[in-house]
Amino acid sequence: MPYHRDAIIDLENLENLSRAELRTLWTEELAEKPPASLGRDILALGIAYARQERRYGGLSKPVVKELDRLSARVLRDGATDAPQPSMTTLPRAGTILVREWHETTHHVTVTDDGFLWNGKIHRSLSTIARAITGTKWNGPRFFGLRDVKAKTSEVQDGR
Repeated sequence: MPYHRDAIIDLENLENLSRAELRTLWTEELAEKPPASLGRDILALGIAYARQERRYGGLSKPVVKELDRLSARVLRDGATDAPQPSMTTLPRAGTILVREWHETTHHVTVTDDGFLWNGKIHRSLSTIARAITGTKWNGPRFFGLRDVKAKTSEVQDGR
């Protein structure tokens, strides 16, 4: 099936196009020429992703922020290793964090814009932890997203 500029090609039909047709379609869909090294499969995946992103929306704000941070780090340091252990990676939107405090169970839902607790969106886990406990807490640590340092665990063990 030859590619015609005015034809509407759905995602399922991308696999039937030639590399040349996919390169032309890429240029039209993404408004830029594709890298010369891309093969048919990657061209089709890129076009499919662009279409899905337009229809359903792109990456969430936290994911974009994390990708920007990581790419800046790689460009700055040339580092390609995993994030440092001290960094906290937040769970994806929709995740429910559960923490019991003084016999009350608290549920916090991770959203694209922050954290939902008691019907309100909060910008950080630390503000929620502070509201629950009445004292200053590291939010990711309070909700079990960060390991407690060895020194703290020694104090808890009574050493």
